[in-house]
Amino acid sequence: MDPLTCDTYRFDLTARHLIVDRGKPESDRAARAYWDQQVGSPEKLMTYAADGGLTKQVLGRLLRDDDALAYVDACTVIEKRYTAECGRHSPCLETGCAADGEICLEPLLQAGQEYFRACGAAWSILFEDPRHRTAAWMH
Repeated sequence: MDPLTCDTYRFDLTARHLIVDRGKPESDRAARAYWDQQVGSPEKLMTYAADGGLTKQVLGRLLRDDDALAYVDACTVIEKRYTAECGRHSPCLETGCAADGEICLEPLLQAGQEYFRACGAAWSILFEDPRHRTAAWMH
């Protein structure tokens, strides 16, 4: 398959629309159907996020500014919990955990999808109420 001749699409979650980099009308319809199936409604998007399908940064951009700050705070609590657990069980350094009350990236990387699911669940609590969503996701 030649990647230079393949149809290519992206979906802008913030604006909630399909971006066609290269495509044909029939492929456009298939791409739209795929994205609609995955994240076409707020409920589908919340399920996708709760399954760990999106990063904290992407999810934060889908909330109004003041709500995004509350979401980041909720993720910080989650990150500190992972850091504290890791430091108690297997510190990276012989002298103990270097984070000392800060957030360490290592336990987040080790947690992988579990971490993304935890942040997705925290985000869904806010996003469930349309008043917390950006304009593109109000309805």
